[in-house]
Amino acid sequence: MPNKQQQKEVVNTFSDKLIVHLVKALEINPEFSEAHCQLALIYQENGDYTSAEEHFQKAIKLDNKLIIEIEKRSVDLLQKFQFQNAKFQFRKAKEKRYQSARVHFQLSSLYVIQQQLSRAKTCLEKSIELNSLSPEAYRNLGIILSQLKSYAAARLHIEKALDLNYGDCISHLNLGIIMIQGKEYVDAEHHLLIALDINPKFVVCILEMAHLQLLMKNKIEAKKYYQMAQEISPDIK
Repeated sequence: MPNKQQQKEVVNTFSDKLIVHLVKALEINPEFSEAHCQLALIYQENGDYTSAEEHFQKAIKLDNKLIIEIEKRSVDLLQKFQFQNAKFQFRKAKEKRYQSARVHFQLSSLYVIQQQLSRAKTCLEKSIELNSLSPEAYRNLGIILSQLKSYAAARLHIEKALDLNYGDCISHLNLGIIMIQGKEYVDAEHHLLIALDINPKFVVCILEMAHLQLLMKNKIEAKKYYQMAQEISPDIK
């Protein structure tokens, strides 16, 4: 079985080959937005954030251009009473908007890595504008707003994320953290417990629960949760 260094070398070799293929694809079709997006993800994984951002931005620009073209075509067909063709084009535009929303979402993650929270926030707002049914976009925007200390807005976005996907333990955790900030300890405990029902080995949530129990003066319960976290992750002090 290959060791970690050998596995890393295999991954890097595969990554380099993939970059070559994607660059060739863009030489053939410079407006292939998905190739730009995939290149951006590889560069991000490799830590080349400048190149990653460049290709994310190119993908977004190309998607926006195509969305405008498709929507214009849809309107033209509608005006010519070609309703089925117009419907097909509107559907294509919608799919492209969702794809562009995904690219904005991915770019936001790049900005978060670089601690550029305001830019990440803008990307997520654009992602939601293009696809208002993405619980992950609402959740991540809520987390960023919480980090920016806009707790009321953060809460609204995470609650929206839970409306769309109540089974997301990360949303429950972050809503609980916001409630702790507002000293709503009982409600916070409720959401942290839901998160742990969904993922019993969610160490970050277990530690947050231990912290909450200390705030509620439940030292025995706090100790229990700290011990639980240590059993799952012995490195915790």
